[in-house]
Amino acid sequence: MSKKRNGRLMKKLHKWPALAISVFIIIWAISGIILNHRLTFSSLDVNRGLLPSEHHYRNWNNAAIRGSVRIDSNKVLFYGNVGIWQFNELDGSWQDERKGLPSGADHHKVNSLLKTSADHLYAATRFGLYIYNEAESLWESVPIPDDDMHVVDLAEINDSLWIMTRSHLWKIPIHGAPVFTLFPIPPPRGYDNKIGLFKTLWVIHSGEIYGLAGKLLVDFVASAFVFLTLSGLIYFFFPCMIRKRKKKSREVMKLVRWNRFSIKWHNKLGIWLVAILILTALTGMFLRPPLLIAIAQSRVGKIPFSVLDDGNPWYDQLRRILYNKGDKRILLATSEGIYHTDPGLKSPPEFANPQPPASVMGYNVFTRHADGRILVGSFTGIYSWDPQSGMITDHISGQPYVTTGSQGIPIGANIISGYHVDSDGNEYLFDYNSGIAGLRHDFRFPEMPGSISSARIPLWNFALEVHTARLFKPLIGDFYILFIPLFGLSVLVLLISGIILWIRKYKRIRNRKSDTKN
Repeated sequence: MSKKRNGRLMKKLHKWPALAISVFIIIWAISGIILNHRLTFSSLDVNRGLLPSEHHYRNWNNAAIRGSVRIDSNKVLFYGNVGIWQFNELDGSWQDERKGLPSGADHHKVNSLLKTSADHLYAATRFGLYIYNEAESLWESVPIPDDDMHVVDLAEINDSLWIMTRSHLWKIPIHGAPVFTLFPIPPPRGYDNKIGLFKTLWVIHSGEIYGLAGKLLVDFVASAFVFLTLSGLIYFFFPCMIRKRKKKSREVMKLVRWNRFSIKWHNKLGIWLVAILILTALTGMFLRPPLLIAIAQSRVGKIPFSVLDDGNPWYDQLRRILYNKGDKRILLATSEGIYHTDPGLKSPPEFANPQPPASVMGYNVFTRHADGRILVGSFTGIYSWDPQSGMITDHISGQPYVTTGSQGIPIGANIISGYHVDSDGNEYLFDYNSGIAGLRHDFRFPEMPGSISSARIPLWNFALEVHTARLFKPLIGDFYILFIPLFGLSVLVLLISGIILWIRKYKRIRNRKSDTKN
């Protein structure tokens, strides 16, 4: 192919895909900035009525309920994405129990609720730990040292309340003042100081790899994507607008200046940032299926001097905690699987083998069943597990599960997001998509009242639905799963073709200068 034809091809590859995805680039950049600063946007919500129907609350879907705590013979507290609500079994009424929590639906998401033996009620949320003040009938914040806010689970073990965050394990006495003690968890047996490739790409893509400074850098990159898109559109449309107007008029000269400014800084900014622009697009492509499947089980060394290499072998890995009375061991559910250790956390945690499969998106049910076994539920289903014998049973079908040695696929037939047992021992499962269903008994759970189903969606979650392309599923069906890799590939084509065009232009300018000197 001649240089001339090659140049025309590069121009087409840089122009037409850019026009096709320009709006999406801007949307992805803005949503990415929102995702990078969850606390900043945590008080802002979006009306669910403006979103596709699958994002509406119906039949307790969308993780509206994760679990429950019985507070007396007639009243139950349900918790989940809609906050905390009290249900009176006598009259069937619902009472809002979110008073004291900060405004914003994101602050109302409750990961765990626990009533201690001292009759204290604690709530674990994305933004901190809360205790219920019965005298004032409201929730009060219990600050955790080092602003360790992301509380994922609670457990009462040996007269202490154990508080699990994404990276640490704390405990406070059940009785008395809440004096926090940090319990360092030893590295697991066979620890190789490696981490999942998925997590590595995640922190690189978000900039979190270097803390706030890294996030701000990625915000700048997102802003650069917006500028490059807008300046490219100006360069495409303005020449035509200039030709249709009178020459040398004030309006035309203004358009000419804007056009020159746009193309100048489009080229400069594009070539200066091209490496990090490519890195951002490339890492994003592997954070969603199907490319995610290719790296899901891969492990790599921790990048030196990054947040991944802070000396904590459990950084951002902890998910659920449970004391197994059967063998008097603590079970730690993590992003790498389930480990068990002694109650004093003196010995290195050991990987439980065999163990139930769990989605990479985390554990939504991790509790003791009435028969003494452990229920493990996630987006791959729900399983009954006896850690001592190693027996694993599908809790819905009752059939034995044959382990494959892997963590499991991201999504299964039953997308379990919550679990509840009523006063008669009847079990209810909450499917993320379809909502609640009774397990081997007549369905008797109350309908979702309008006061709960009208709950708004946090702006952060709305941005996540956009950024992952799930928001477009009603429009393009299951094809949405290919949207992110195809979108990323298109961006890479734009960037690579832009580099080639810049190099060709730079060579021409250099040759002209050389000819002039000669």
